Amino acid sequence: MKSKVAEFKTHLMTGISYVLPVIIAGSLVVAVSKIIGFLAGYTDLNEFADTGGFLHYVYLFEQVGWTAIGLLNLVLAAFIAFSIAGRPALAAALVGGALATSTNAGFIGAVVAGFFAGWVTNWVKKKIVINGSLANAVPLIILPLITVGATGILMALVLGGPLGWVNTSLLEWITAMTQSNVNNVVLALVLGAMIAFDMGGPVNKAAWMAGNALLMSGIYLPAIIVNIAICIPPLGYGLATMLKKKNYSPELKESGKGSFVMGIIGITEGAIPFTLKSPLKLIPLNVVAGASGAAIAILLGAHEIMPPVGGVYGFFTVGSGWAYLIGILAGALIIGIGANLLVDFRNEKSEKKAKKTEDKKDELDELEIDFDN
Repeated sequence: MKSKVAEFKTHLMTGISYVLPVIIAGSLVVAVSKIIGFLAGYTDLNEFADTGGFLHYVYLFEQVGWTAIGLLNLVLAAFIAFSIAGRPALAAALVGGALATSTNAGFIGAVVAGFFAGWVTNWVKKKIVINGSLANAVPLIILPLITVGATGILMALVLGGPLGWVNTSLLEWITAMTQSNVNNVVLALVLGAMIAFDMGGPVNKAAWMAGNALLMSGIYLPAIIVNIAICIPPLGYGLATMLKKKNYSPELKESGKGSFVMGIIGITEGAIPFTLKSPLKLIPLNVVAGASGAAIAILLGAHEIMPPVGGVYGFFTVGSGWAYLIGILAGALIIGIGANLLVDFRNEKSEKKAKKTEDKKDELDELEIDFDN
C-alpha cells in the first residue's frame, strides 16, 4: 500500500514539476502587460482587442500569457501520464487534459485524465501483443485508438459533468470566501501552513497547485497567499544564520547565503538543509511562520489587482504591496529567531575535531626543548 501511495506521489509530482515553468512564465507575461497598461492609465486591456496602436500589441502580449496559463490542464495530464507509461500515453493524456478544460473539470479532471491515460496505456501494452507483419500496428493504430477513445469517453461522457460540478462548486466556495476578510485570513492560515509544511513535497505542491489553478479562473488571492508563504522558510533560515553566526556549522553558514537568495526568488526548498537538522522542532516552526506571515499580510490589506508574480519582488503585482512585504518579513523573523532558540546547528563532530586540533596546537606551543646539557 505504501509503495502505491509513493508511486502516486511520484507521478503527480512529475506532472506538477512540468507545469511550474508554464504557469510562472504565463503569470510573468500577464503581469508585465498589466503593469504597462497601468502606467498608461488603463486597468483593462480588453478594450484594445480590436484597435490599433501600442496598447493593442500590449493586449496581444497579455493574451500570450493567458494562453500559457491555459495550458495547465494539458501539461499536467500529459506529464502525469508520461511518468506512468512514457511517450505512448501522451496522446490520450493531452486529449483528456483538453476535455478537463472544456468540461470545466479543472485541474482535478486533469489529474484524473493523466492517471487514467497512463494506466490504460500500460494495460494495452501488456495485454495486446501482435507478432509478425502487423506488429507495428499496435503502437501506431491500436494503442492510440483504445487509449484516446477510452480517455475521451471517461472525461466527456462519464466524469466530465460530475467533475465539472465539483470544480465549479469549489470555485464558487473559494470566491465567496474571498469576499470576507475573516475567511481570507482562514484561507491564508491554511495555505500558508501547507506551503511551509514540507517545502517542495506533496502538501506544498498541492497548495501551490490549488492557488495557481484558481488563478486560471481569475481568482488571484490564493496565489498571493502561496507566494508569501513560499518566501518565508528560506528567508527565515538565511536571516537566522546572520542573527547568530556562532550557532551554525561552516557548511550551513554558507547554505544560509543561498537560502536567503532562494527566499527572495521564491524557492522554498532552500530551507530543507536547515529543517533536516531537527525536523520535529523545525517543521512546526516553519508551519507557524508560513501561516502567520500569510495571515498578517492579508490582515494588513494585501489584495489582488492582477495575476501575481512570485518572490519578494512580486509585491508590485499586489494591492498594498507593503503589506505583502511585512507579512514575509514577519514570518521570516519567526523562523530567524525561533530556529536559533530551538536548535544548535553546529556540527558536533566537526566542533570536537577542531577543539582537539586546537588543544594539540597549544600543547606543541607549550613544549620546550632544551639542547643545552
